[in-house]
Order: sequence, then C-alpha cells, then structure tokens
Amino acid sequence: MTAHQSTRIDSHAHIVPPDLIDEARKYGASLGVSVEDTERGPALQFDGLVDLRPVGGLARLEPRLEWMEQQALSLQILGSWLDIQGYTLSAENAATWARLFNEHLAEVVRAHPGRFAALATVPVQDGALAARELEYAVSELGMLGVMLATDPVEQDLAKDSFEPFWDAAEALDVPIVMHPPTHGFGAGIRPSYLAFSLGRTLDTTITTAKLILEGLFDRHPSLKMMLVHGGGYLPYQAARIDSGYFGGNGRPVELERDKPSDYLPLLYYDNVNVSAPAVRMMHDIAGTDHLLLGSDYVFAGSRSPIAANIEEAGFTPDQVDLICCGNARRLFLRED
Repeated sequence: MTAHQSTRIDSHAHIVPPDLIDEARKYGASLGVSVEDTERGPALQFDGLVDLRPVGGLARLEPRLEWMEQQALSLQILGSWLDIQGYTLSAENAATWARLFNEHLAEVVRAHPGRFAALATVPVQDGALAARELEYAVSELGMLGVMLATDPVEQDLAKDSFEPFWDAAEALDVPIVMHPPTHGFGAGIRPSYLAFSLGRTLDTTITTAKLILEGLFDRHPSLKMMLVHGGGYLPYQAARIDSGYFGGNGRPVELERDKPSDYLPLLYYDNVNVSAPAVRMMHDIAGTDHLLLGSDYVFAGSRSPIAANIEEAGFTPDQVDLICCGNARRLFLRED
C-alpha cells in the first residue's frame, strides 16, 4: 500500500445505525415507523410507503470496517439509506425521525474515532424544519453536511417553502450531497429492471436541472452541492438543456449566467458507477478539484477497487491524490 492510498476518503456511503432499529421497535409506532422481522433480518417500514427490503449490511459495522481496510480507506463519510428518510411521514414526525437518526449516527461516529464522519438527514417536507435540523446536526453533533433525496415520492426540493433550508446550508457553509431515492419519479420507468440502473440517475438529472433553471445558484451563489453517480445524465446532456433555455420553452427564470451549463463547474461529482472516460469528461467540465472518490457502500462496487475508473482516466498521481483524498478534505473537513 502506498502512502497516498492509505489516506483515501470515501465521500459517498450509506448506513443504518444498528441501535436505531431498536429505537424504532420501542418508539417508532407513534411516528409511523415500524420494524418487520423477516427471514433476511429486520426491515424498517414507514406509513404511506411501499414495503422496504431488510436493512442487511447497512446495519453491520464489522464487515464495513474490513472492507474499508481492503479498499485502503482512511475515512468513510456516512449518509443515511435514502429509503428510510421518512419522506412520507408528516413534517413533524419526519423531523423527530431525522433527529433520532442523526443522534444515533453521531454515536456511531463517536464510537469509531477517525474512521467515520457523518452527513445529516433532514425532513424534506418543511424547509424551516429542515434548516433547524441541519443547524443542530452541524453545530451540536459535528456533522459535515447533509444528504438529500432528490424529489422523493411527492416532495419537491424546488418548492418555495424549502428556501430556509438552502439559506441554512449556505450560511453554515456545508455541502449538500444530492442522492436519488428508490421512490422518486425514476422508479416508475418501464421496464422496471431499468429503474435501479437508469431511473435513479434520472432523478438526480431532473432535480438538479430544475434547481439550476429555477435560479437556486443565483440566489445562493456560495452553495456547495455534490452529485452522486457522476451527476446522472446532467453533465452529458447539458447542451440540450441549454438549447431548451435559449429556445424559451425551458426558461422558467432569467439566469444570471449565460446558460444553464455554466453552473455545472460549481458542482461536485463522484466517480460511482461511471466509466473512466466519463470521469475524464467530468474533469473537463468541472476540473480536478471538483471530483471525489465514492463507493455507494453497500450498494455498488463493493468487490472491485473503487478508485479504478479514476486511476484509468489518465490523471497524474497528484490529480489522483486530489480526487481520492484532497478534495474531500477541503469540501467536507474544511482543510486547506
């Protein structure tokens, strides 16, 4: 193992804190959350949502730590499993659930010093409640940012009432990691076997394009946003979005920059499930300092080297180090 490999940071991973399951058994019913025991282990269920699969390896820490050693990762930044963010609950119950999740996740981080860091969960139903939870998670629990589901079920991140959340994220100067949920609009594509591979990346593409076109980054020019899975289709179909904007049928507001694609260099992108040529294209769009290493643990690439597509993209060793470590230190840990 080389020195630079031993400092790699995984900026995209998921977890269900093990103790949260016990908490849901005892107190979840009042919030609309229950635990179903299946042959494959416990499954968290939420009122108003289709049945979820068991949490499985998301709640097991020892295999995760062993895998991190195999992948030469010094730190893993943990976000929630998007399915359990509670986006079908009432706003108040979702806020209570988010607080429970964040406090249990903070306990996982404290129990493994130097190995894990955390991203907050917030209730997307209400912008003021989401802002309040983000402020608490960052200021009191030491979380590094937030992971948001891109338009889950019938929630719309572009709604006016969500503006307090964007205000808080910008004021706190913490990154927002945009991640597609299982139950976004991409879940309905047919044939259904394409929902995982293509539908979820469609969620990221449409939601981020909508936020750009409706002026989010003009209102909040200091906002830091990271897109997982290489940004979905957004980097690769940006010219088509520009065409719609210039034609007028894709121009909901007048942007301060010349065209929508001018906002893509402001965003950050990870390397999960994209090819080496796609990683290179992300570099051409946003620069080396806006690319990050991610695994999507436990859902993707757990058996293959997670930095392979970065190492095969023709970067210099210094650029590889920046993507695999330096950028995460600057964006999440606020280190120069």
